[in-house]
Amino acid sequence: MEVVAYLRSAALVLAFVATAFSSRRVWMLADQVGLFTFGLGFYLIPGYLLQFQTNGTIDGLHLFIGRFLGGTMMGQAVMSYKLGKSKDPAVIGMLFTLRTAGCMVLLVMMIANGLLFSGEQQGQWNEQYVWFSLLGAVLWMVGNLIHLIQIRDFGVLTVGCTRMENHLRLDFFWHFVLIFLHIVFTEEMGSITVPRNTFDGLHVSVNQTMGVLVLIGSLFSLVATGFRQPEDKRSACLGSLVMHGSYVFLILWGIVITKEQPFQTGLFNTVTSGLPLINFLSAYFIEPKTKES
Repeated sequence: MEVVAYLRSAALVLAFVATAFSSRRVWMLADQVGLFTFGLGFYLIPGYLLQFQTNGTIDGLHLFIGRFLGGTMMGQAVMSYKLGKSKDPAVIGMLFTLRTAGCMVLLVMMIANGLLFSGEQQGQWNEQYVWFSLLGAVLWMVGNLIHLIQIRDFGVLTVGCTRMENHLRLDFFWHFVLIFLHIVFTEEMGSITVPRNTFDGLHVSVNQTMGVLVLIGSLFSLVATGFRQPEDKRSACLGSLVMHGSYVFLILWGIVITKEQPFQTGLFNTVTSGLPLINFLSAYFIEPKTKES
């Protein structure tokens, strides 16, 4: 490996050691800043972050999916930041529980993709995938697990049927089904949403990574219906607003400005991302704020 590759891996390990064994507040801040920074990087410069980890050239679809992944990461970071300020132990407990479970699923999937899609061919992962992305996923999981096992009070979730909770339930059902289909039938669903006949390992891997993160976000929507404080429910909505807002912007940009998306696939993507955006705009800005209990 080149010197810069060693420096990247060393930076990840040093950041982990400095924050994972500190207080929960320090780890959560590092988690949120790191997730938002990498998300912003994938949104703005996906070609750079993907190129050094793969063989061959990066095409427009790689960039498109990479930017979707970046928007997902930024939305998750915003939601984690807002929920991390909650004083309800149930919110913190569920935040670490779902984040740790999501990291475990993501890690298994990344290992499988590393074994299936590594080699010298176009669109295959190289060793930098192991020493950067896979290493980062391992450290992310371990850090969350360390703080999860230190939690002693997981609080109590309640069951309600307010309009805000129905907005959150609708988001869960919509995304759970849609993303499950994307993860299991990646190429088939991809052929519906993008104008392409064949997909390489990089297309599949990045799309599945985004799918896992969105799936965890949908589970946050489900458990958020049981949060006792209305502001915590709104925090879950805000993260999804950032995520879906970034999606719709990318789709419309591809249809109107760059002309990279045909109208039919662009319309399908706009509907699948726009409906959840409208749902959360209604929940966050239109639903009346109720007093906290």
